[in-house]
Amino acid sequence: MSAAKATKGTIIFRTWNDSRKLIEIEEAFSSLDELFAACLPQDETKLVDRIIIQGLDDRGNLRQLTLVFESVTIS
Repeated sequence: MSAAKATKGTIIFRTWNDSRKLIEIEEAFSSLDELFAACLPQDETKLVDRIIIQGLDDRGNLRQLTLVFESVTIS
């Protein structure tokens, strides 16, 4: 058996398009540093909705972890 390993991931952002429809935009990442950098900008028009991390468990089986976020507006 080997150690579990993340191999790739996707960030799903939600944003409004020009027609004022809520859409999803996907951005791939391949390292924790790339994920961190992609989530740093404080852009109120592009909010993180989900982060999907794919990889292999300690037995070599494909696994997927999905982190889901909720946005809150503070007045």
